[in-house]
Amino acid sequence: MRLPLQGLLLACFVLIAGCAQRPVSDSDTGRPVIAREAPVQAADALAELAALDSTKADDVALAWTAEYLSQHRIEASDTLLRWLEARPLTPPRQAERALLRAQWHLSQQATAEAEAVLDNPNLRAILPQLGNEQRSRIGLLRADVLTLKGDLTASLEQRVDIDYLLGEESQQYNRSMIWTQLMMLPINELTDAERHSHDNTLTGWYELARLYRDPLSDIDGQLANLDDWQRRRADHPAATNMPDIIQALRRAVRERPQTVAVLLPQSGPLAGPASAIRDGLLAAYYSALGQGHPVPVIHFLDSSQGDIVALYNQALTLGAGLVIGPLDKEQAATLAAIADLPVPTLTLNYIDGDAAAAKLFQYGLAPEDEARQVAEQAIVEGMTLAAVLYPTDSSGWGLRVANAFSQRFQELGGIVSTESSYTDNPTATTRDLLGVGQSEARARAMRRYVNQNIEFEPRRRQDIDLVFLVANPGQARQLKPALNFHYASDLPVFATSHIYAGSPAPDRDTDLNGVRFVEMPWILESGSALHQEAARAWPDGHGRFEKLFAMGVDAYRLHARLVMLASVPDSFLPGVTGQLSMNEKRVLERRLNWAWFRKGQPQRMPVVAGSTSGDAGHGRAANIVAPATR
Repeated sequence: MRLPLQGLLLACFVLIAGCAQRPVSDSDTGRPVIAREAPVQAADALAELAALDSTKADDVALAWTAEYLSQHRIEASDTLLRWLEARPLTPPRQAERALLRAQWHLSQQATAEAEAVLDNPNLRAILPQLGNEQRSRIGLLRADVLTLKGDLTASLEQRVDIDYLLGEESQQYNRSMIWTQLMMLPINELTDAERHSHDNTLTGWYELARLYRDPLSDIDGQLANLDDWQRRRADHPAATNMPDIIQALRRAVRERPQTVAVLLPQSGPLAGPASAIRDGLLAAYYSALGQGHPVPVIHFLDSSQGDIVALYNQALTLGAGLVIGPLDKEQAATLAAIADLPVPTLTLNYIDGDAAAAKLFQYGLAPEDEARQVAEQAIVEGMTLAAVLYPTDSSGWGLRVANAFSQRFQELGGIVSTESSYTDNPTATTRDLLGVGQSEARARAMRRYVNQNIEFEPRRRQDIDLVFLVANPGQARQLKPALNFHYASDLPVFATSHIYAGSPAPDRDTDLNGVRFVEMPWILESGSALHQEAARAWPDGHGRFEKLFAMGVDAYRLHARLVMLASVPDSFLPGVTGQLSMNEKRVLERRLNWAWFRKGQPQRMPVVAGSTSGDAGHGRAANIVAPATR
């Protein structure tokens, strides 16, 4: 699974580390002062500098420092920077020295130190004396540092503030970073930033990103809103050069299939889940139709009878330009083995191993995706020691989810300190998991050998930063109080969406206060027009298959975007089941929203970069961003 934001941070480090600042003269003409290569040894460089006149030596030292940095020669560049820091430089040269020192810190991944250099009062005092080109480089580097810190909103403010100073190439990079960061912001932080922004240009960027990322708008509604934005904000920097992903969206609309075949069972053990998926597809279809948007011709074919290959061929005879389904895992594997499938095919289940079919795409609601997202978030927040608690069940579901978390957590450098399965005795399970019994045993042993009344307070093991809890609501309502009872109320508890039943139950879920979990937008964001339409059509809802109903909604919306997701880097569908992107194996991956229980009710989490949270009463939530760690 990809880590989009960690990839963004790493890319920033590569760009900054590989881009040496050029030296400038007092006139800041943009022409290099010195063309001669730097000596191999820093000591030789110092000797040569000593033989030059003062002004020439300063310019040469700046040029050679930049060269050493571009070669990743950390000690040599530090030697020249220390020499420069002892020199009384003119304002442009002081600024150049500060830029180089900030880059030097970033080469060590020391973002706080780099930020301190760029925010130094002495540097700020000379900014009015600098040319636009140099001021823009300082502002751009400060924005990159804020990105690397994980403070995306401050970085966005900085980028918009300096954009007018930038040359064409730097402006292109800066606006690309603006859009990338807007895609990374949690949606609730994005809408909050838009609401509180006082800069018209920045507000326009926030609005554009919000319209693109609306999970409850179909592709035609999305484009209509984006076109309206472009008309209203014709003078905005993005209006004449829309982000590439929006241009790709327009192409996807033009090239979408006109006929779609859906292969779902109408009888058998999968009929119930299939019915919910079918209803979701129809809900999205009729919602688009009701808004006057173009819709494809859809043929529903029963996959519960006969040969799946024959059924697929039947879909082709009906003119299908896209096939959605099957749901059955074995049927999906049969199609995946056909290398030359003639049209894009979206299975509604995952296959084991790699697919031979180049046009086959896989989509499902894998709980393992959620577990991996939890592991990534824990690592981003600096938690490296985990306890894992999962149910013992005949299907092995709990163990699979626990293993997915543990594997990803360990891949990212974390350690699983302890793990345990549970059945029907949560008190004993959590007591053993936390090692409370061991501390009590040691106390009993001491009392046997000491003729004194020893006061003893049991304690849990200390090599745990978080608890990853795999549980349904009933199980979690027993396990969280047991964790609190055994001295672990201060530990952050993370869970998958299975911990939430799908509708608020504050009387029963109070014991879950503080538990953080991932959940799909469809469950957390009720009240939309599509929710209301679904409630009118199916007043009894879909019960335990409600998430499969949401999957049907996204399966319909994918029909116009599937090829785009596969061919356009960093593209995604802001779906009702999560943010959907395509990996290199043509498998759709989901990133869900974060929520926590407060007063027994799930709430979208407030987002504060780089913090950790335990109980909801005294903890803060953390963003999915943090300083890069590699």
